[in-house]
Amino acid sequence: MKNNYLKINNLKHLFLFLVVFGLAACTSSDDDGSEPIVEQFNDPIVLDCNFFQEARVLTDDPYAPVDYIVTCRMHITAPIKIEPGVVIEFEEDAGLETDDFHTADGSLSAVGTAEKPIIFRGTQNNKGWWRGIMFDSNSTLNELTHTQVLDAGGKPFNSNGDKGAVHVYANSRLKMTNSLISNSESYGLNATYTSSIITLENNRFTNNNAPAVVNPGYLNAINNTNLYSGNTSDFVFIDPYGEEIKTPTTWYKIDVPYSVISNAIKNIRVRDILTIQPGVVIEFGAETQLLIYEDGGGIKAIGTAAEPIIFTGVSKVPKAWRGINISSEHAVNEIAYAEIQYSGLNAPQGNVWLWYESLLNIHNVKFTNISGCGINYRVLTGQGSNPNLTIGENVTVDNGCVTNVW
Repeated sequence: MKNNYLKINNLKHLFLFLVVFGLAACTSSDDDGSEPIVEQFNDPIVLDCNFFQEARVLTDDPYAPVDYIVTCRMHITAPIKIEPGVVIEFEEDAGLETDDFHTADGSLSAVGTAEKPIIFRGTQNNKGWWRGIMFDSNSTLNELTHTQVLDAGGKPFNSNGDKGAVHVYANSRLKMTNSLISNSESYGLNATYTSSIITLENNRFTNNNAPAVVNPGYLNAINNTNLYSGNTSDFVFIDPYGEEIKTPTTWYKIDVPYSVISNAIKNIRVRDILTIQPGVVIEFGAETQLLIYEDGGGIKAIGTAAEPIIFTGVSKVPKAWRGINISSEHAVNEIAYAEIQYSGLNAPQGNVWLWYESLLNIHNVKFTNISGCGINYRVLTGQGSNPNLTIGENVTVDNGCVTNVW
């Protein structure tokens, strides 16, 4: 059987092990007169750069500390299966990329076990030593289960500069469970493009530059079965440039805060029901906002007294971000037991802002260090207030201005 202590990528350690083992074997043979036992170690197989152009099964050699070496950026254009216990090492800037552009068959199925995980790692234990694994196919076979992806996240896979130890490209698919993503120079997971299908369960992202970056459409996948702490930057980053929220979505409380990236698209756009769990902490980048559209969008952000939802800015100054913009009359719209901090850019269209007759039940919300009034709303001609706005108890603003009609 291949033991974990044999899976070493340092030749000096291997040499030392052989010397010590050999001495011990010789000593034993001197005592009982038997022939010494010599342990056999096999060299890894160096894969040709076109090796994954046809269907392959990679098997575990119990006598090889490393089973395979990848020396280049390899395109996978056929079904590839990796069996439990396989160890693959990657030379500098090498990587794997599933590709169904030409054949529609490119897939990677790496399903290990708890006892025999599949290991992808660098030939050197350096952050960013190799690129990582990029999924650019929609195959249902794409899976990483009981795997370890180590030392990756170096050079990008494309001209957009996207980096990540595991990268899910546009219209692709990945199921990843019970896996460890560690020692990435960039993100553990990068999934910022549109219309992919991603399942994440019981994974750990640690010792990376950051655990993950995803677009808002994949928030359901960032669930609390996964662990995201122990990285240089302990945030799950949300890139609003990609997908809108177009299906019922839960923004889960996880073990790190979220951070909304400020780029060309400043809005997290919500066109279905968005539920934000108690205890969620979201930092918003410059000029960003949470935008609830009238065509089906809704927000249900209900914390608890013990675990309020925190909406804050990346910068801890007033006007650091815009706020929550609601143009929806959806009956679920509620913000409760929450704190809204450092918002108010472009006030009065900031903080909590409502379009004509938009619906909102807001209570037990604390506004601190904002610019302008906490709740700002439009009214129709002849209206003195918005009939769909309910302001309950314990809504406070540290500057004293709770509401503003404009």
